[in-house]
Amino acid sequence: MQKEILVAVDGSVYSNQSLSYLSTLFADQPDIHFYLCTWITASASVMPSVADSKNSLIPTGGGQTKKEATANRYLNKATEKLTRAGVAPERIQTSIQVSGYNIAGTIQQNAEKKLVDSILVGRRGLGGISEMLMGSVSATLFRKCHKTPLWIIDGEVTSKDILVPVDGSLGSLMAVDHLCHIFGGREDVRICLFHCSALFGKKLQCKPELFYHKWDKEWCDTHLSKTDCLFNGPRQLLHEAGIPDRQIRILPETSDLEEAHGILREAKKQDCGTIVMGRRGVGMAKGLFGGVSDRTLKGGQDVALWVVG
Repeated sequence: MQKEILVAVDGSVYSNQSLSYLSTLFADQPDIHFYLCTWITASASVMPSVADSKNSLIPTGGGQTKKEATANRYLNKATEKLTRAGVAPERIQTSIQVSGYNIAGTIQQNAEKKLVDSILVGRRGLGGISEMLMGSVSATLFRKCHKTPLWIIDGEVTSKDILVPVDGSLGSLMAVDHLCHIFGGREDVRICLFHCSALFGKKLQCKPELFYHKWDKEWCDTHLSKTDCLFNGPRQLLHEAGIPDRQIRILPETSDLEEAHGILREAKKQDCGTIVMGRRGVGMAKGLFGGVSDRTLKGGQDVALWVVG
């Protein structure tokens, strides 16, 4: 089944590192397609951002022509980088969107309209197109983008191995489900399931009935109700996605004063380039995957963080 990743491109070193990350993981995966997008701001900053430039009434002038030329150059270079890495041209689409200064909102609108499987952005990119990937944009996407999984890349990431923090919550299992969707059938990655609890935190209890609306009752009662339910459900999802048991490692549980610190420390210890986390829905009280996911993002260096909300 084809999966599509929206990749924000701005010509910066951070954007380039994101493309290298994609090449490392997916260059030889024909079912993974890339939708390379960049955005140019309209001359009139008071105009609202638009999701589709074809429907925009914002006038364009000489300045806009230069911006479009620059945007095309960024997209061409990004396409060349992927094709040099072995990505077939038919797996790549490109798009230039006209936006106001709400770049994060335009990215989110475009992703939801295209029904992509994930959004990928690089952190702290300061390119020539409205500094589109600067920290405020990735931070805004992190706060507001809950419908589409968000991949945020920081620095150089070369390892294919993946750390998945689990806590028995719906968000945690949905993160594993997204990982299965993207990596189903892969036998070239190592996936580490890991739980880090806060010192003096409450002992977690498995409640399979909380998952009945996502998975059927029999599956939940079988895989989410035993003493090792923290890992049983995630491991079963990985098995059903065609990921062999030899590629799955369950790490010893640990405690830390701050869970995000423990997660980042374990990712470094295991040489995992990607951390896949769930988070609680909008308006829900922050638990392990509420505040912890944003603290993990703030503390991460040379790591990719996938956030599924």
